[in-house]
This record gives sequence, structure tokens and C-alpha cells, in this order.
Amino acid sequence: MGIADYALAMPSGTLSVDDVSRESGYAVEKLGQILPSGKFSVLAEGETSWGLGRDAAARLLARNPVPLEEIGLVLYAGSSEWGTPFWSPAAKIAQELGIAHAHCFEVSNFCNAGMVAVKLADDQVRAGTHKHALVIISDRLSQLVEYGTGYIELFNFADGAAAVMMSADAKYEVLGAAHHTDPQWVDSYYGEIKEGRVKVERGEKLDGLGEAFLGNFTTLTHKVLAGLGQEVDDVSYFLVTHGNQDTHRKYLAALGVDASRSVFQYDRDGHLGGADPFLALEELEREGRITSGDLVVVATAGSGFTWGVTAIRRT
Repeated sequence: MGIADYALAMPSGTLSVDDVSRESGYAVEKLGQILPSGKFSVLAEGETSWGLGRDAAARLLARNPVPLEEIGLVLYAGSSEWGTPFWSPAAKIAQELGIAHAHCFEVSNFCNAGMVAVKLADDQVRAGTHKHALVIISDRLSQLVEYGTGYIELFNFADGAAAVMMSADAKYEVLGAAHHTDPQWVDSYYGEIKEGRVKVERGEKLDGLGEAFLGNFTTLTHKVLAGLGQEVDDVSYFLVTHGNQDTHRKYLAALGVDASRSVFQYDRDGHLGGADPFLALEELEREGRITSGDLVVVATAGSGFTWGVTAIRRT
């Protein structure tokens, strides 16, 4: 039981550090610290986050032609800002792909939503409720950023999508997961409608959010591993949400883990939200670095703030 396969889809648009510099007023050198890739993927005109998710799902189904009537669950995971209010992107993707017998709904937990949805789907497949479940992870993060605000920590928000098939015949078994929300950070960021568009605003900036990331990631990691009877040394790879490279490295250091046991793609693209771990997993597979039996820890986080750790094993 677990992840049978997954596929990615990227938008056709890009923004460069020079573009962001012109809009924000920040020097290119300063922006290079948060955008070492020099450019990042964004939705082009006419592209949508749900359309990107549909494309990833179509690619996945082309590789895994399961009977569509056997897909009993379609989950769309992200920030809840789908671009169209009072509307279901999960149902729309099901309609376009010809999936007519599934329960379709959305999972909103920001950049933590993807792995939450994977665990929810795995639980239902494992229980025998559905033979197959389809999880789509997609957001339009780049469109939520207003560069003139000066909120530089958001300037790496990029766009991308992943689609994940959950089935009994799995490539990666989902072993366990733990999540925690610390509500004291709930008003740190929020959406505000400006000229008909939703943009992210920053609330009162409290001290200690970086420490909260580190503390929650390490605590949840030890909790999940303890539940499996495993130690940090038993983990082959730690895949971490690409929101902040310094936090990523501090998390590994706190665990006593060398950077070679993780994947750093900050020089490849921006922060793709919940799709980050699957882009990293793809790199491990493409480079032949992951083999049967490897234990992988996925650490994700989203506004609220919520932190999550999920353990999967290559079958």
C-alpha cells in the first residue's frame, strides 16, 4: 500500500532575479541569497494551477492506465486559493480526465497539504475503501506575491504541480506521519484582496518562527521514527520543503545528518509548495541514488503554522 507512481508538471513561464529586482527595488545580489536559481517557474498568461495539476495527472494516468472507474478518490491539495472562489478543482480535474465514480474534494493546509492528502488517501486505500486514489498537489504561489511589499522571504514562491497515484501495488510504502500546528503563528501571513486579486500580507512579525521550524521538524522526525522503531541513522534521505535553505541545513545539522543525505534544488527553481518533495524524489530516482529498502523522511510545513513529517520506504 502506498505511492504507486507520481508525475510532475511545470508551467511555461519564468521570472528572473532581474525581474524581481525591478519590481521590488532589492539589489540582484541580495535577491540571489533567496533565489540562487536566478530564475523560477511561474504560471504564464492563460495557465492555471488546476490546469497544471490536470496535466500532471494526465501524464501519470498515461503511464499507469488503471481503469478510471477504479479511482474512488480524487484529492486536490494546496493553499485553498484556487483562483476561482466557491469551486472544486478536484471535481474539475476528475471531469476533464473522465473520472466519474470518485469522491472529489480539496485538502487545504498550504505547503503541508500535499503530504497530508497522501496520508489521507493511503489510509482509505489501505482500509479497502478505494482501489486507487489520485492526489493532485498544485498552487499558484507566485501570483500571491506582491514584490513591492518588500516581503523578501516570499520572493522564491514559484509554481508547479505533482500528481500521485495511491494503490495497493506501491513503489513507496507510506509508513507513518505526524503533524503539529502551533496557532500562535496564525496571523503571521494572511491573504488580502487588492484590485480584485488575492495577495499575501504579513502580520505582526513575532520573533522565533525560525526556531519553531527547527524545533517542530526535529521533534516530529524523532516521533515518527520512534513509532517505526527506527533511528536517524536508518534514514537514507531527508527531503525538506524548499521554503528556506538555511532552515533546511539547520534541520539536517540538528539531526547530525550530512547534506549528502538530502536534496538541494534551490539553484534549480523556487519554492513549489507541496510539490517540492516530489521534485526532489524525482532527482534521486533520475540519478539512481535510491534503491529498494531505502527509508525516506519528508519534512513539510505550511502557514498556520503547521509542520509535518512523513516516512516512506522504497519497495
